[in-house]
Amino acid sequence: MLTFNLKLLIIMIVLRLNEVNNTQSHGVPQLEEYFCKNNRRIVSTSHLGFNNGYKVIINKKLNSTTEIKVKLDSGGTISFVSKARFTGDKDLINNIFNFILLEDSSNFTFIVNGKLRPHHPPYVISLKINGKENCFNPNRSYFEKYHLGTEPFWSKAPDKFCGRRRINTKYTELLVSGSASKSGEWPWHVAIYQLKKGTLEYICGGTLISKFTVLTAAHCATFKGDAMNPEILGIILGKYSLLGNELTTQDKEVHQVIVHDEYEHQTLNNDIALLKLRTEAAFNNYVQPACLWLDKAYDQMESYSIFGTVVGWGIDQSDNLSKKLQEATMPSVPEIDCIRYNPVFYSNILNGKKFCAGYNNGTSACNGDSGGGFHVFVRDAKTPASQYLTTEIPGAWYVKGIVSVSLARQDDSICDPQAYAVFTDVAKYRDWILSNM
Repeated sequence: MLTFNLKLLIIMIVLRLNEVNNTQSHGVPQLEEYFCKNNRRIVSTSHLGFNNGYKVIINKKLNSTTEIKVKLDSGGTISFVSKARFTGDKDLINNIFNFILLEDSSNFTFIVNGKLRPHHPPYVISLKINGKENCFNPNRSYFEKYHLGTEPFWSKAPDKFCGRRRINTKYTELLVSGSASKSGEWPWHVAIYQLKKGTLEYICGGTLISKFTVLTAAHCATFKGDAMNPEILGIILGKYSLLGNELTTQDKEVHQVIVHDEYEHQTLNNDIALLKLRTEAAFNNYVQPACLWLDKAYDQMESYSIFGTVVGWGIDQSDNLSKKLQEATMPSVPEIDCIRYNPVFYSNILNGKKFCAGYNNGTSACNGDSGGGFHVFVRDAKTPASQYLTTEIPGAWYVKGIVSVSLARQDDSICDPQAYAVFTDVAKYRDWILSNM
């Protein structure tokens, strides 16, 4: 018969073995992080690589009927380990979940689930208990130190949270021809409007690059070379349908128009401008910033042949503005190919700070697409696509060019879809952009 001390020793060994087994489940360690600054009562626990989300535990005495509001930084779901129920509708645009406790608890636990892409699961960015914030300055990067493989490229970038879609949609790098996009696929693309005779009229596209800054073409924000009065311009973020109102949109006034000081409206040299918003954009599933292109991105590409996707409401085959946001993927091409196509036009336009792109087959940027971005998908790590277990390849979208000009038809001022489009090269103006943001 075992003595009491020996029994106790055996029990302790079994518990320790269980702990080790749990920690090493699936060959990965258990993660535990206090992600809310200066708050040790809220902790996140999970096993890296698990597909069933991670737990958030509130180690605080809470009474039944306590109301909790949680906001995630990307699309996800919340389920309960402790007893609770949701109150009201979930805000699937801003990823806000409201629920109420059904019993007293000293360690209330819920599970966050979603598209747990490598390095970026849906982080908790706000946790309010009875209306009071309990998670100030949350850490949105604590999973990074547990990443697999090589260091992700974006960890060296200025903003590692840019250029990432937040909703459950197709996640492919490229398309092969123009087609309708889906709502939320291009959350950084914006619509620019101008007040004309008492009516706001769509004039151009643009790219959101920060909470206060939209990148666009200078010819979209000037009149005869001079910057427009910001009071006659308007910005709509999160827009998909050109006509009608949508729940996903945010209307913004323009506070300042910054045009490159060497912009030439006749030649379209230095065709780049920034629109500063009067109030900040609220990032959510349908409004996000794109990343600014930087030359280090080439290190992540399989070759120097760059494909980019242009989105906009530009003129379609019927010579009318598209009602739904369209997208078309095209390769950048050597300048000599453009000059051969039309020596006079392209040799006068290309100046070392622009580039050509297109298929020369009817897929091109056109009137109404001006100011929009030439977006390139950059993988986080240079890993062959065949090594990923799913169709989702971790990476971000970078704005490499701005739609500037295209060759017009001989019989009309509308673009020739068979010709190459010309884009302002963002990399050549990166320092100027950052200094004015």
